[in-house]
Order: sequence, then C-alpha cells, then structure tokens
Amino acid sequence: MEKMKVIYPIPTDLSDGNDSYGSRQFIMKTIAASLCGATIPAIIFYFLM
Repeated sequence: MEKMKVIYPIPTDLSDGNDSYGSRQFIMKTIAASLCGATIPAIIFYFLM
C-alpha cells in the first residue's frame, strides 16, 4: 500500500505569528467547546438514569 501524507489546514487567524491574543482566544474557544460538548451529554445522561 502506498503511504499518504496528510496536510492539515492552518486557520488564517493562526497563520500570523504576531497575533498572540487571537491565537490564545482561538485556543480558549476550542477548549470551551470541547468541555461543553463532553459535559452537556454527561449531565443529561446522569439525570436520565
């Protein structure tokens, strides 16, 4: 089988190295979204049991 190289897209707001506040805000939004995405179904499942 032939090996394939995976190229991940870089968001335009992270491509500038000078904008550290924008990249920090993007990371915080990503962390908040993942926590909410995991917590909300867990709470619903807990109360349905």
